[in-house]
Amino acid sequence: MKGTTSGTRMLLPALFILVFTSSLTASPPNILFIVADDMGWADVQWRDSSMYTPNLEQLKAEGVELTNAYAQPSCTPSRAAFLTGIYPFRMGIQNSVFEELENISVPLDKKMLPQSLKELGYATHMVGKWHLGFCRWDMTPTRRGFDSFYGMYNGYADYFTHTEHRDGYDLVFNDTPVWSANGTYSTHLFTQRTIDILKTHNRSQPLFIYLAYQAVHGPHQVPEHYVSNFCADVTASEDRKLLCGMGAAMDEGIGNITRVLEELGYMDNLLIFFTSDNGGPVHTGSSNWPLRGSKLTLWEGGTKVTSFLYSSSLLRGNTSYDGLVHAVDWYPTLLRLAGAKKNIPNIDGLDLWESISTNGVSPRQEFVYDINDDKQRAALRYKNYKMTWNKPGHPDGWYNPPPGVAQPPEWNYTSEYMLFDLDTDPTETTDISSRRQVKKVYKHMKSKLDSLRLTMPPQLHPPKLKEGDPTNWGGAWTPGWC
Repeated sequence: MKGTTSGTRMLLPALFILVFTSSLTASPPNILFIVADDMGWADVQWRDSSMYTPNLEQLKAEGVELTNAYAQPSCTPSRAAFLTGIYPFRMGIQNSVFEELENISVPLDKKMLPQSLKELGYATHMVGKWHLGFCRWDMTPTRRGFDSFYGMYNGYADYFTHTEHRDGYDLVFNDTPVWSANGTYSTHLFTQRTIDILKTHNRSQPLFIYLAYQAVHGPHQVPEHYVSNFCADVTASEDRKLLCGMGAAMDEGIGNITRVLEELGYMDNLLIFFTSDNGGPVHTGSSNWPLRGSKLTLWEGGTKVTSFLYSSSLLRGNTSYDGLVHAVDWYPTLLRLAGAKKNIPNIDGLDLWESISTNGVSPRQEFVYDINDDKQRAALRYKNYKMTWNKPGHPDGWYNPPPGVAQPPEWNYTSEYMLFDLDTDPTETTDISSRRQVKKVYKHMKSKLDSLRLTMPPQLHPPKLKEGDPTNWGGAWTPGWC
């Protein structure tokens, strides 16, 4: 294994800890929820040895890998699912991402995870990328359950200048732009803010931190030494080499956070969950190999995500869990671990605490990948079967294979409703919809998918506003303009 970066230590069996035991702990666990942005299936060291993520690899090896974990195909819908437990298509926000100058947010009548945790006595903090609406103050993190927010409102920004497409400055602490951060790499800033929270937190109160790194989302920017020191083995493309460096910087940050957690004694009662928000964008060097497709598609490469749990003392037994897990499940699962006694009404997520803790059968036997009539596509999962309606999106092939492996040829669509058996065909190469032995499954899934399409609410199409130009407020993005 490659050596770690300066200031980083390999993780001891003490970072990502999920409190999955036969009974809840006497005191509610501290929770660290880490999201990597646009990290593809093969953008980690254990699936591509030229990449550099040693801390994550050790966590995966000593923790519990979730081998069938899914999210939405893009940033905003996945984050909405994580924090509300509701499928984005049921809120009308599945169409992709929220853009600057849009009067839109996750519906304000939807209760978010930090709000529920606060009711259970938690201190709640957010660090990193929000991307869930901000043109009004009541859409922002500190009005939706977080005690503090240090990060960016939008989905895209320069990693050093913290400006986005329209040159608006987008790094705030609570309600105030952090102008002094101009010139400092965002991954370093978000890591340090997390460490500061850990050092100043009153340990008598349970703690929830939602750490949503900007990395490894574009633009591809990283201090050069991460690339030269740790990514020399990446030869596929310059984009992939830079992506490797960005992943290395994030991995270093996670290692530094871990060291502080150990030093401050958080480890005996700590939960940490790690996931990507969607598959990687293959046109900019990311790889979902051998999965099919890319970010923004309903293929496995766009929706199946790297995800795992780790525990030094509270998780016993299995090192992997192959039950189905969807982004909407983390709200009820984490809330259960925090001590909630009642089921959460009107959500789609399921509490997976018992099944993961015992390596049992997941109560999730089906889920909706997405239903999007604007894009004329949908997909549904039932046990090992996946049904797609119309074309699940482009790019739709198999991309960026490892060195020495030929890229497969393009693939033709065979029918409007395609059916795949992901147990025998995880890379979606063979449509089995016409096979006699799956006739009942096909009929059941088609009926359900058609029914869901007819009953879902309309998608939101907010107008873009001109009044939100950040130059109106001295160059920084500030809510209050819609």
